[in-house]
Amino acid sequence: MRAMLRRLGRTLPAGSAILILAACGSASTPTGPAEGVAATKPAAAATDAAAAVPASITVRGTVVDSSNRRLANATVECPGDDVSCAGPLSQVTAEGHGHRVTTTGADGSYEIVATSRSGGATGRFLMNANGRGYQVEWQQVAWPDPACTSDQARCAITVNFSLTPVAD
Repeated sequence: MRAMLRRLGRTLPAGSAILILAACGSASTPTGPAEGVAATKPAAAATDAAAAVPASITVRGTVVDSSNRRLANATVECPGDDVSCAGPLSQVTAEGHGHRVTTTGADGSYEIVATSRSGGATGRFLMNANGRGYQVEWQQVAWPDPACTSDQARCAITVNFSLTPVAD
């Protein structure tokens, strides 16, 4: 048995796992796993490690009014259940519960990091912008890649908002 284990250890790729089952009193000889089974173990471990890192993207853009003037102090939020936003945020209370929002700078620009709460990010999430005297504008934002992290240039997207004044 030991000689067989040494021989199997030399033929399997590093990091592979083998499972040998033997019944006591059995006349059968245990064998190693098929090549395809042994080769899938390292790939599965790499996939599990990638899923452990939450997907995140950098979202930046501007908020303007219907005349294309940049709006300072407008709020931008991504309030979905599956995404959280981080950046220069403040806490506001609306409709009886708190929201984390970021505020645009003097030039109407903002930047946040959106992170998937479920690990890998697929599909879309919602963001909105609002300013005093303007209607709320909602946009759907697509994740560029489920494996994105905000420190990668390919994982930065632009989302601009154009707000319409509230009718009197």
